[in-house]
Amino acid sequence: MDANNITCAICEKQKASDGQFCEYHNISHYNIEQNYEYWKEAYDELSWEAYLKILIDNSENGIWVKEVAKYLITKK
Repeated sequence: MDANNITCAICEKQKASDGQFCEYHNISHYNIEQNYEYWKEAYDELSWEAYLKILIDNSENGIWVKEVAKYLITKK
């Protein structure tokens, strides 16, 4: 069996049943996507990539959010 089919696209943990990421990266990915609209409203015109860069640079964000944001930038 191909390891890419059962492991997270970012780390070596087992994927969650509903996605390409493990449980922790999956939750972070969901939160990133859900909050983008709020950020776009607050910043007027904020591109997806600019939003992801803000998340990466924000010291308040955890490692999982930053890892997902970096992954999404490379997969644009």
